[in-house]
Amino acid sequence: MDRIKTGVAGLDKLLEGGFPTNSSILLIGPPGCGKSTLCQQFVWEGLREKQPAMFITLDVSPEEIRETMKNFSWKVDNMKEKLKFIDAYSWRIGESKEEYSISNLGNVNELNIAISEVIKNLNSSKIKRAVLDSISTLLLYADTNLVLKLIPIIIAKGKANGYTQLLILEEGVHDEKTVSMLNYQTDGMIEFKMEEDNRFMRISRMKGTKVSRDWIKFDVTNKGLVIK
Repeated sequence: MDRIKTGVAGLDKLLEGGFPTNSSILLIGPPGCGKSTLCQQFVWEGLREKQPAMFITLDVSPEEIRETMKNFSWKVDNMKEKLKFIDAYSWRIGESKEEYSISNLGNVNELNIAISEVIKNLNSSKIKRAVLDSISTLLLYADTNLVLKLIPIIIAKGKANGYTQLLILEEGVHDEKTVSMLNYQTDGMIEFKMEEDNRFMRISRMKGTKVSRDWIKFDVTNKGLVIK
């Protein structure tokens, strides 16, 4: 099976070389445990290899993500043609500076259209990586049934267009049925947890990959997420 590097050497080793290509991976855990850092690191790994990426941000502005990535020395300022944001955050303040944005998060079709537009406009240099951060915020503003119908469409677009995508879900704020449905719809799931000041992750399942399901300790350093 073809693999795409995660950006974290220790995680690549656990995954037999990286995420399966054209897959959709659900990241689930409490706030502040490293899910977003992994997503940004995944995107940066691709940009370093000149792989275009789409970043759907619902929880913070694109500018905040750029600043966070620069704090890790991931220089994204000169990557605007390779890194395309769909700004699903700034509608709260009524305006966005991004090329692609959402005016009403309650209208899931608007997000679906924006994704199609990014794919179409980057057709000459195909997207290889994508992030949706987070499904939880989409579920907060839009009808749950519509969101659960949209996610398989987003996943199918990734497979049809040959890119691998990470989707974040916050732990403890959704019912078991919703979590099970999203788990079912994706190709893999990585769980995160925090114990005191320590962070851990566990590869619960991954398509075409033997996983131990052991909890693995990791750190978030000034160079990003590191598994020792």
